Amino acid sequence: MSRNMWVWYVAMIGGAGLLLSDASPALAHEHRTVGSVVMTVGWGDEPTYTGFKNSVQLILADKAGKPITDLTDTLKVEARFGSQTSGPLDIERVFGRTYGRPGDYRAQIVPTRPGTYSFHFTGTVGKQKIDETFTSSDKTFDNVQDAAAIEFPVKDPSIADLSGRLERIGPRVDAAGAAAARANTTGTIGVAAGVLGIVIGLGAARRRRPG
Repeated sequence: MSRNMWVWYVAMIGGAGLLLSDASPALAHEHRTVGSVVMTVGWGDEPTYTGFKNSVQLILADKAGKPITDLTDTLKVEARFGSQTSGPLDIERVFGRTYGRPGDYRAQIVPTRPGTYSFHFTGTVGKQKIDETFTSSDKTFDNVQDAAAIEFPVKDPSIADLSGRLERIGPRVDAAGAAAARANTTGTIGVAAGVLGIVIGLGAARRRRPG
């Protein structure tokens, strides 16, 4: 292979790698067209594990594929897990003129339970009204996994395990506290009764003492 052919070959491989790298954040994301806006939603870091800082990733573009880079505070997102809903999470841009991917926005979150999560976006993008929910699944973006799966060398108890243990021992702690309180009250009454008995005894002795 000639030197020029070799240089061309390396350049082609490098270019393909850059294209794949640029597209990789959206491989396990859900793409949805809402009016004039294309929303690509998923986790900022995948796979996603409990107890580790992550983010809700939102990539915005118009129908022509041009990144939307002028989003302000008109859009909010809430995370949902089962019947629980977070408060509105701030969406921040993670790009600039010389860094990041244009149109890439994130809302920081630390998932604490494994399972299925949903992201509910409300507000506006430009003039387009948004009220959309994206849910993790095998066909959209990753469900959250228990961090124990990647722990080494020792698997520590998960947050869910620790919470369950605290819930189980809670009634015992409350019962012990109540018993201690009763014992303290009984002891206090006993001391008071003893002091009162001494006072009464001293008074009786004074009365019996000859004048």
